[in-house]
Amino acid sequence: MVINYAITMVAWVALLVAWLVVDLPDVRVAPLLLTSFAVILVVPTLFYPFSKTIWAAVEYLASGPQPEVRAEGEELW
Repeated sequence: MVINYAITMVAWVALLVAWLVVDLPDVRVAPLLLTSFAVILVVPTLFYPFSKTIWAAVEYLASGPQPEVRAEGEELW
């Protein structure tokens, strides 16, 4: 969720900066709001599977492979 939120905010800030560079000094607020809502709804929805994969990779790299759990009395061979 953190990765998804961060990517969404990066996309939104990039949109905002680009919009302001193009539209200053007379910023049209209504189209900016509509475009912002679209970005904030679409980006996390499309990026969700990738953020889950990235987070799983980060967790694996941080904790390493987990040892195999065996039931008590279970033979190794």
